[in-house]
Amino acid sequence: MMEVNFKICSNDKIDPLYKSLLAEVNQSSPKKGKVRVELNDNCINLFISSNTLSGLRAISNSYLNLIYAIINSLSV
Repeated sequence: MMEVNFKICSNDKIDPLYKSLLAEVNQSSPKKGKVRVELNDNCINLFISSNTLSGLRAISNSYLNLIYAIINSLSV
């Protein structure tokens, strides 16, 4: 199984970002892989794993786009 980890740190907006990601992660898990999210201090650790490189890339892209959308909506 392949895994990629993302670490996102911020002094502001980290709690709403974490809660949004947690809600997404707690939905039914995708067939292409698994996602786990943790909050440590002011940093979110996002762990994505998959059996295939294409699955890992697809899930990573989805979560990065989601993070981008959440941060943009919180900035308004």
